[in-house]
Amino acid sequence: MARRKEDLKLLKKRVLGNCGPDEAFWVCNGVILKSLYELLDHIKKEDNWTFKYHVNEDNNKNDFARWIRDSFEDTKLADNLEDVMDKKEYIQILQKRIKQLESA
Repeated sequence: MARRKEDLKLLKKRVLGNCGPDEAFWVCNGVILKSLYELLDHIKKEDNWTFKYHVNEDNNKNDFARWIRDSFEDTKLADNLEDVMDKKEYIQILQKRIKQLESA
């Protein structure tokens, strides 16, 4: 139990913190993201075109999920987002994961 709690604390720190400058996400509209909080805020505000540029079925692409997997190593969140193409559902999944980690 103590090991699991320690693992959650490390995961929380890694996933909810800022990534390094070399791992920042450059959105097609010039915005630079360094954390899941910034990603969530940006997706809420961005237009559908910008979201679809990075997350779409046409090109079988999900840039945000790949960034989460590669930069934050949160495979659970990345897996949950991998096939999601709907902006509202994407936001809900991000919010749920952030709340889950915040309460860990």
